[in-house]
Amino acid sequence: MKYTKDEVAGVVFSKLMPSQEDIFVDIGSGTGRVSAFFAPYVRKVFAVERNPEAFKESKKILAGFENVEVLNMDGKEFLRDYDYSIVFFGGTKGIEEMLEIACRKVKKIAVNAARIEVASMIVEKMKELGVFREALIVNVSKSYELAGKTAFKGLNPVFMIVGSRG
Repeated sequence: MKYTKDEVAGVVFSKLMPSQEDIFVDIGSGTGRVSAFFAPYVRKVFAVERNPEAFKESKKILAGFENVEVLNMDGKEFLRDYDYSIVFFGGTKGIEEMLEIACRKVKKIAVNAARIEVASMIVEKMKELGVFREALIVNVSKSYELAGKTAFKGLNPVFMIVGSRG
């Protein structure tokens, strides 16, 4: 199962800079690793995942956090019906429509995308909605042993699009 690497979650955190009063939403939470990263720093976390297998994994990983609620539902439905101040999109299926909903309510927002075409579309959509702040390419390489020495292997780069209101 694919998941957001801790190093990338750290960059997302630095861009969103949550406070103890924030309600953080992780749409397409996958394994729940981003939700777990944010949980100690915010009032409430909603980990929203529609894939039943990933939802089960999220439930396990996030079981120890009292301020985290894991929901097996569609992100669009969640964004319409719940209150939140910060949104992170780990998945991009249906992102245009979800951005339309989220950007009306949200204080800060970040989207991770694996494909340049999707990232470009998100930048344009966020500009149209008046929330675009910046786009980044996050490249991380991790060390491993090679012939008794240390070498580095690159992880897949991630496009990160960040926005805020005001």
